[in-house]
Amino acid sequence: MKNIIHTAFISCLTILILTLSVEANGQQTLEKLYTQTGYPYEPLVKRSKLVRILYRQNGQQISCRTEISQGDSVWEGKGRHAELNDFITTPLRACLGRSEAKRLLKNTY
Repeated sequence: MKNIIHTAFISCLTILILTLSVEANGQQTLEKLYTQTGYPYEPLVKRSKLVRILYRQNGQQISCRTEISQGDSVWEGKGRHAELNDFITTPLRACLGRSEAKRLLKNTY
């Protein structure tokens, strides 16, 4: 019970509001993003103006990419494939590699 409450508390703390839109190519962004706390994803989101995850589901596979606005520039990530379960639990980690997230975070300092 304590672990469930702790997990729910951490999830609530990491809710990120994103712009809801549908792109012309059929990809979508999430209105809310639930991500686990931790380096480099949490500080990257906190230090960025906007983080968008554009995705398309095909059965148990997700095709996704990220767009991150920092100041006046927008970084567009390469497309990635993720398993549905990974995307549901940690969408940003599933769609943005750790090394890329670290590089982008470095640009915010």
